Amino acid sequence: MTPPVQARYDVIVVGAGLAGLLAGAFAARRGARTLVIARGLGGTHLGPGTIDVWGYAPAASADTPRALAPNPSAALDALTDPLHPLNVAGRPALAAALGELQTMGSEAGYALRGTLDHNYFLPTALGAVRPTCLAPDSMVAGDVRMPGELVLADVPGFRDFYADLAAANLRAAGHAARALPLELPRLPTQREAFATDLARLLDQPAYRAEVAERWRPHLTGVTRLGLPAILGLAHPEAAWRELSERLGVALFELPLPPPSVPGMRLFDVVRGALERAGGRLIVGPLVRGWADEPGTAHGILSETSGHTRAYAAQHVILATGGFRHGGLESPAPGQVREAVFNLPVTTGLEWFAPLYWQPHPYARFGLSVDQALHPLGVDGVAWTNVQAVGGLLAGADRNGEGCREGIDLATAYRAVQALEL
Repeated sequence: MTPPVQARYDVIVVGAGLAGLLAGAFAARRGARTLVIARGLGGTHLGPGTIDVWGYAPAASADTPRALAPNPSAALDALTDPLHPLNVAGRPALAAALGELQTMGSEAGYALRGTLDHNYFLPTALGAVRPTCLAPDSMVAGDVRMPGELVLADVPGFRDFYADLAAANLRAAGHAARALPLELPRLPTQREAFATDLARLLDQPAYRAEVAERWRPHLTGVTRLGLPAILGLAHPEAAWRELSERLGVALFELPLPPPSVPGMRLFDVVRGALERAGGRLIVGPLVRGWADEPGTAHGILSETSGHTRAYAAQHVILATGGFRHGGLESPAPGQVREAVFNLPVTTGLEWFAPLYWQPHPYARFGLSVDQALHPLGVDGVAWTNVQAVGGLLAGADRNGEGCREGIDLATAYRAVQALEL
């Protein structure tokens, strides 16, 4: 028996990762009464806090590394698969979504730099190089193609960044890099410090001044200084800009293992845009689809604290992700199900490649959709008021192609655009 309707919305988005938050923000900014609801926070807190649109050219063979793509737009010109989510959403949706996200960042005082025809080549915490299209101000000076030695701060007592290892790997790849010990004052003494601890300390102007006084004498000859991503949570732009000016160097951050401080900042930017536009975010309950028969949804059912609540909606957007985030489940070997409405999943006979570092077929499993991103049922007929976005869609190896956030943006924008709000 369906419980009484708790509330009615124009749009309900299931999932609070980047795709879900963006879909909710796009809808709310267009005047829709919007709810974003999710079991957890999605992948933003796990990722680097940048926007990857297309990062890699195909490898020549299984034994050769992928080449970094300097121009996402040019790489997308060569993407001929019509079922790839970026082609389903379309280039105009991608470009518009990137622009609107940059507007959200500017409104929040957190600029995201970049254009669709340029990738930054940024160092990682392990000393690899990753391509990305949009990055915060605090990262762009780390582009390995820019002049100047990469000097990486080795912070004693901080367990999540090993500057010597990162610098050695960068040197092995042909980039001038070295580690420089730089001690942070007043680290937590009762336990190991986490990135979030240091970010909150560096949110404080007085602490930034103390750090600058301690570090400045050690930076003779340094033009670019890389820090683990700890330059503030609440006030990252001020932390980066002020410390850069006080130290007299081009300061850049390197993303760290979770919890990702830049990922948390990106979450806050998009959540803020959603809430300023009147949208609502609920995190915690288990969500099930509410539909009497396949093809049309009434809304969703939320289960929490021993209660089931019904939320009605004209439109439901699924942004629950793939296997990693629970949107796709494998209850038994060889079986896959979609977690909310039990929609049919496009799979293949093979799940795994012979070697670990090769592309795995399961990465391309997901929902097949029409041009408006409505999922296709077993009979090939699209659901009328349900759409799917982000990592739930079939047809892309988001990590292998370096297009994770690009798909999130383009499909979220296209889904809301198709609603004609």
